[in-house]
Amino acid sequence: MPWPPRFLFHTGRPSLDFAHTGGEGPFAKFERLHATRDLADWFAASSLHLRVSRVTRDELEAAVALRGVIWRMAVDVVRGEDWKRRDLSALQSVAAGPDLVPVLTADGAGWARGSNATRALSSLARDAIALFGGPLRERIRECRNPRCPLLFVDTSRPGKRVWCLMRRCGNLEKTARYRAGRKARRR
Repeated sequence: MPWPPRFLFHTGRPSLDFAHTGGEGPFAKFERLHATRDLADWFAASSLHLRVSRVTRDELEAAVALRGVIWRMAVDVVRGEDWKRRDLSALQSVAAGPDLVPVLTADGAGWARGSNATRALSSLARDAIALFGGPLRERIRECRNPRCPLLFVDTSRPGKRVWCLMRRCGNLEKTARYRAGRKARRR
C-alpha cells in the first residue's frame, strides 16, 4: 500500500481524520482536497459514510478553512498552548450551523434528506468541540516518529500509545532498533 494512502482514518475521531487531509506549508504535499469531488469522496469514505451528490466550491473552501482550524487547535492541545481566539470563534461558528440529522432505515442508520457538505462540516466542528472540551482532550497525541506529523487520540487502556499506527511508524521504529542492535553486535 502506498504511503500516504488517499485518506487516513486512524485517529479515532472524524474531526482529526479530517485534519489529516492536507494543509499549508510542509503539509501541502499531503493535500487530498484538490477538487469538490475529493471532499465528497472523503465524506463517503469517512466514518460519516455520507454520500453527497454535489459539493460547491464555497463548501470546499469552508472545508479547507475548518481543517486548518481543527489542526491548529489540536496542535495547541498537544503543546499545552491556549487556542487562538480567531480559531475558537471560527470553530464555534461552523458548529452553530445545522448538523447532519441521523435517520433509521430498514438498511440501518443513515442521514436525512437534505444532508450536504455544509451540514457535514458542522458535524465535524461539533466533533472537534466534543474532543477538545471532553475527557479525551488529554489523550490527543503526536506520533513519536520525528518524521511523522500525524496526531491521534490514544484510546488504549493504559494511555501509553506513542505511534500514529503501529503497523507504520511503530514497525519502522522496531525495525530501526533491530538493525541498530545487529550493527552494534557485529562491531
